[in-house]
Amino acid sequence: MSNKIDTDILDDDWICNFEKNDKLYKDFYKDDVYFINLHIIYVNKNNEIEKLKQEIFLMSLPNCVTRNEVLGIIKKNLNDNTTSYSLFSILKYNINIDTEDVQNFLKVSDLETYYDDFLYTVKNIDSIKFEKTISMFHDLNDLIFIFNETKKGINNITKKVILNVSNKRKTIKKPYKD
Repeated sequence: MSNKIDTDILDDDWICNFEKNDKLYKDFYKDDVYFINLHIIYVNKNNEIEKLKQEIFLMSLPNCVTRNEVLGIIKKNLNDNTTSYSLFSILKYNINIDTEDVQNFLKVSDLETYYDDFLYTVKNIDSIKFEKTISMFHDLNDLIFIFNETKKGINNITKKVILNVSNKRKTIKKPYKD
């Protein structure tokens, strides 16, 4: 009997089976976000939605819309035809559900329970970060800009305020006495 193991015959079927099964679950792994849906909503003076725009936005950095990109989007959409708008709000919708929760998520009939987990108000105009998302949900990540129509005739000019002080005090120097 020989104690020598034959290295020429190596059973690598398990590796092939693993790779085959792994491909089936590839869509359920979290991956970097490279694009988002961009929604622009225009609201008129009567608080009615007047116009909607939608486009796919390719990010220059994975998982991040840079500050310059945000400013560019805002500047590009401040005017539509002859109407001027001002930015009212920015909303971020990021599906960041974990792989283990997908089955429960798909079974839930009332998705309102997840709104607080996915929808965020962007409070500052700065870089907007997106968390990694399961591959099959990448096309659900959104950035929503809401613009209000500006009222004509209102100038945003800071006015100088002059305060008149009626009680004037004078400083009198008194000689020093010993």
